[in-house]
Order: sequence, then C-alpha cells, then structure tokens
Amino acid sequence: MSQLRLHQDIGGYQFEGPYLGLQRIPKSQGIYAIVSHDGKQYYLLDVDYTKNIRNACQVNSKKECWEHFKQGSIHFAFLQEDELDEQAYKTIVLDIRKKIKNIPCG
Repeated sequence: MSQLRLHQDIGGYQFEGPYLGLQRIPKSQGIYAIVSHDGKQYYLLDVDYTKNIRNACQVNSKKECWEHFKQGSIHFAFLQEDELDEQAYKTIVLDIRKKIKNIPCG
C-alpha cells in the first residue's frame, strides 16, 4: 500500500506536509514551514529558506519562539523543487511573508 503525501497551501504555494515528525523531511535545500495544529486549525509559526530542510527543523535558533507561539502540536512542511535555485526560494519566502503578515517567528 502506498503512503499518501499531504499538501498544504501556504501563501499560494503548495508545501508538502505538514508532518508531525521529521522522517519525510528532506535533507536538501528548500523552504521549511513550521506550523502548529490545535486539532481544528493550522497556524503558521515560521517560514524560511535553508540549505538543509531537515537540519533547520531539528536545530534552529527560533525553536523557543515556535514553542512560545504554538497552539497544540508542532508540525513541519516543506517546499522543495529541483528546478528552483537559492534566489528563487528566497523570493518565494519574501512573497509568503508579504501575503501573510502575522507570522510570529518568521
């Protein structure tokens, strides 16, 4: 049986996830999104570009901020596409931050 991939629209971009654990989070460059889930809704806590998505989700100077603002449990989502380069990812992050004004840790 194949596993289904979850998708979440964040600022008009299709992120994979959100996942409760890091098993499906790649170790490649891309954008991570930290979201919390209270059983009813998802809340965006942080979004940023990184060279290693999984590592940025595991070891991050903003973890205390995530814990402070979370509502329920923390989940991880990511945007990773082979045809995008660092500048394209950074442009997407800026676009998301412009569209979603109240990202507490972003």
